[in-house]
Amino acid sequence: MPVTTPSRRMELPIVLRKLDVMRTHDVTPRMRRITVAGDQLGSFESGGRTLPAFTTAGCDDYVKLFLAEPGHDPVLPEQHDGHLHWPKKPAPLARTYTVRRFDADAGELDLDFVLHGHGVAGNWARAARPGDVLHLAGPKISTVPPTGVDWWLLAGDDTALPAIARFVESAPGVPVHAAVLVESADEEQRDLPGVTWVHRQAGVPDARVLADAARSIAPDTGQAWMWIAGETGVVRELRSVAKTLGIGKPMLDASGYWRSPDTQRPLGRLLAMREEARESLDVRRRTRVPRTAD
Repeated sequence: MPVTTPSRRMELPIVLRKLDVMRTHDVTPRMRRITVAGDQLGSFESGGRTLPAFTTAGCDDYVKLFLAEPGHDPVLPEQHDGHLHWPKKPAPLARTYTVRRFDADAGELDLDFVLHGHGVAGNWARAARPGDVLHLAGPKISTVPPTGVDWWLLAGDDTALPAIARFVESAPGVPVHAAVLVESADEEQRDLPGVTWVHRQAGVPDARVLADAARSIAPDTGQAWMWIAGETGVVRELRSVAKTLGIGKPMLDASGYWRSPDTQRPLGRLLAMREEARESLDVRRRTRVPRTAD
């Protein structure tokens, strides 16, 4: 029997980089891919320091994007040795995005943006053109999947799709079962093998739709690792799926990427805070490295 080890997180030095938009591509009507490049994806000199080249070791690695208020330049953190110093007034306007693809040989980095019709990052992506500048930092934390499990179960909404796509494309010979919630059939990325696509339904909570799909694709036997991400309410429901399937905390990785208006209500905020506290405690117990960007 192979020895089973849970997933682990490794820490990387965080570096602030200035890159240029090379091209944009609408993967689907609501998903836009921005490709950035530049000398600072490699090792470079800044402030008397030699900073390391961009590195991404995990499929759900994320970077912080530093964006600007209308009519202003972006407020940037200061690069220190291996970490960043964040000013408080004014504070940087930062958003977190998963690395979709990194090609070190071509010197290109892809980021996928869900275009909801609002939000500073989505608005930036919608208007981005070749030659535009983007400042970003990270990744700081990489998740290394477990070894010795019989299958993976991945589930999330469209914001989790870049990470799920990387997992699907790079799984090391282990069967992968993935369920992704998107708006409609137009949002399905059909070139991704083995993904079960489910659509939002009027009058039915997203969490229920995705949870039902995740349960339906899970094998009946064997030991699993489950990775879930997306809106906090969806993640909370998927945790219940993991419990039903007998997937314990050591074999569960969960991340709440964003909050719907419902979670802004008092009860929703309380539940979300409880989930965040539980996840932070789980991470510290396993790795002692918090899953946050610097």
